[in-house]
Amino acid sequence: MRAIKLFYNGACEDCAKLAKQTEKLDWLSKVDVSTEVPPSGPLDVGNIAVLHYRSNKVYTGVYATRKVCMYIPVYFVYGLMLYLSPIRRIVGKGQVGCNGNACSL
Repeated sequence: MRAIKLFYNGACEDCAKLAKQTEKLDWLSKVDVSTEVPPSGPLDVGNIAVLHYRSNKVYTGVYATRKVCMYIPVYFVYGLMLYLSPIRRIVGKGQVGCNGNACSL
């Protein structure tokens, strides 16, 4: 059973590559990947949102990244590190990604 739905802007080549990689690494089939508009509204290029099915909450930014990591075995340790506020602050600043926007994943 799927646990979360990962939304990304389909116009972002980097996000599309990372979404495809996430699908390949989702051995437990916990993540739906979609280019649909999330309940929180349209996404800018380079941003993601995650809908947690059980709680019906939408997460964005570093919190969305943490949700994805917690459901992908290869990313799990990284997800645990994102619970530490100093690391979350560093990662939350992001890196310059496609079209000058900060990528969240």
